[in-house]
Amino acid sequence: MSDTSTASATLTPQTMAFTPVMLDPGLHRAAIGAALEFAERSGLVDPQGPISLLHGGARPRSWSLAADQTPFKNQADRGTCWAFAGASALEAAYHRRFGLTLDLSEEYVFHMGKAFALNRTAAGGPVAQPVENNSSLTGFQGAGDIAQKLSENAVPDETLAPYLASQAAITGILPMLGFAGVAALASQEDFDALEFCEQHIPLITRVNCRYRATSFASIGGSPDIEALENVILSNHEVICDVQHLTSPLGGHVLTLIGFDSDRKVFIAKNHWGENAFIEIAYQNDPNWQILTGWYITDVVAPTFVQNKACWLGNWRVKTGTGDFRLLLRRSEDFAAPGQPTRLGHAYMADGRHDVNGHFSTNGQRLTAFIASGTGPTMPGTETGLKLEADFDFADVHEQRGTANGPVDLSRFSTCFAVLFMPDGGEIWQARHGIDGTAYQELFDTLPGQGFRPAFLGAYSEGRGARFNAVWINRGGPAWVARHGLTGAAYQIVFDELVADGFRPVAVSGYAENGEDRYAALFEQGPAPEWQARHGLLPNEYQATFDALTSAGFVPVQVCGYRVNFGLRFAAIWQKLPGIEFIGRHNLTSSQYQVAFDDALVRGFRLVCVNGYPNSGIANYAAIWHRGIPTINWQARHGLDAAGYQRIFDELAPQGLRPAVISGYGDGFYPA
Repeated sequence: MSDTSTASATLTPQTMAFTPVMLDPGLHRAAIGAALEFAERSGLVDPQGPISLLHGGARPRSWSLAADQTPFKNQADRGTCWAFAGASALEAAYHRRFGLTLDLSEEYVFHMGKAFALNRTAAGGPVAQPVENNSSLTGFQGAGDIAQKLSENAVPDETLAPYLASQAAITGILPMLGFAGVAALASQEDFDALEFCEQHIPLITRVNCRYRATSFASIGGSPDIEALENVILSNHEVICDVQHLTSPLGGHVLTLIGFDSDRKVFIAKNHWGENAFIEIAYQNDPNWQILTGWYITDVVAPTFVQNKACWLGNWRVKTGTGDFRLLLRRSEDFAAPGQPTRLGHAYMADGRHDVNGHFSTNGQRLTAFIASGTGPTMPGTETGLKLEADFDFADVHEQRGTANGPVDLSRFSTCFAVLFMPDGGEIWQARHGIDGTAYQELFDTLPGQGFRPAFLGAYSEGRGARFNAVWINRGGPAWVARHGLTGAAYQIVFDELVADGFRPVAVSGYAENGEDRYAALFEQGPAPEWQARHGLLPNEYQATFDALTSAGFVPVQVCGYRVNFGLRFAAIWQKLPGIEFIGRHNLTSSQYQVAFDDALVRGFRLVCVNGYPNSGIANYAAIWHRGIPTINWQARHGLDAAGYQRIFDELAPQGLRPAVISGYGDGFYPA
């Protein structure tokens, strides 16, 4: 902080590269009135502002909080001003309080203010229809009450939910979700698809919401000059509703960060691309009229994680009588914080059911009531099927609870990617999605019947594991298979078998109860020179891939797998002279299809495909070879269990057997 003046700049409509979105003055004043009424009812309005005791002696003639401000940003042509104003005030508060230089996610702040809202037909009345919340597609929301929202809801770092820097950028998501444009959105489910998809707010964002105000206060409407100065002198930015008096006309929100009483100006931080602070005259400013003043009083420690945020979004709920989708949109009602409210909806066999409830134990415990019927309920009506669960960070994607018996909640649904090749007339057997007991039975029975494993794979489902396997009745070299090994145990087995002349021909990483596990198949005997790695982080995998392929090794198998939010890779390379290859990983479903089509046109043949969950959606890794014999092969991805069975039943009579079966979790919206 200092008492020096600050350079400023002003943009005119002619110099702006975009036209800011302004709120209709009538709507703006209505929003201001509602926010002030809530603050007054809650005892949070002091028209005089905090009286600073920091300076002693004579009252400073100027004061600046510029030293705490983060770099200038640009909201562009989206009505996100209040998100930028609130985020910048929160960033500055953390700089003063903890010495942190933060870059917080305005996209999440905006989404939080929109998707978490609960709109009613009247105060205390039924929920608005057909869509009960606001949308990130439309500008503005509330007013300076962003200070309230930031004191109730923590936000993450910008890197976890980057700002979509134009209206075209956010509407550009819609075709990925199957919508022709904004006009195609009509139902609650349509708008939910945008708000809760990975392209907008990644799932990893929700478990990293750690920056929040402890409380907020207001100096009310039409604040006087001394009250505004008092807030700044007390080392708090003032988040202000303002009216822009020249083109473009309308409501706006910005942040006061200083003043100079000799020059009779406030210093403000705006987000229209000025790249400098602007000045607002104490009285009769030609461009700006200050309508309210709000401020953050303090912030929580940066080690904080808001448990409630971890619950929001889509869950697949598995019960003893069936599965259903549960979407939690909010943890509380902005108008009645801390009270039971409408949390979201459950999508059951007979339709959409209201879900009401509350959070407790510092947000870790979810208590939700799924309405018995599909008719509307009043928010906060805690009747119906009671679902309770305590959030466990051992695996943030997989939770357990009770609802008339044990239930599992998962962020994913199981899918399969598979590669089929000619069976060569051999007798074979294939299994997919079997549990550990059934998998072990294969090893106990099939070898005695002359079968040997040709492919083994494992994947996570819930907190446990499932297995895929292909067995062929034929002779061959000695083999050894292992599963359920920790990373350390797998390394011991690997070293022992390699010393005995074995080499890995298939390796799968997966997670059980949030810990990494490995399943692998080894064969003994002569083979091309090879290399194998497991437990590689994404950057390590890329570096290893680059180094080994530069040394003449060809990738032949790759497996991506998730351990909590950590992404890891296991892979095998061989020296195969004359083989050209393509190796790709971290592809979304649509990106994988493009790569698949391109490789096919260029004469490459798929030899490995692997799906794995990455944050809230499936990613794919794949390997194609050129220079190997041409055969009749088929591949599919994104299949549910029934879809995989249909393809299997169709292709097996045509003499094709699975050569690779990859099981994995995928999210709820297209990618």
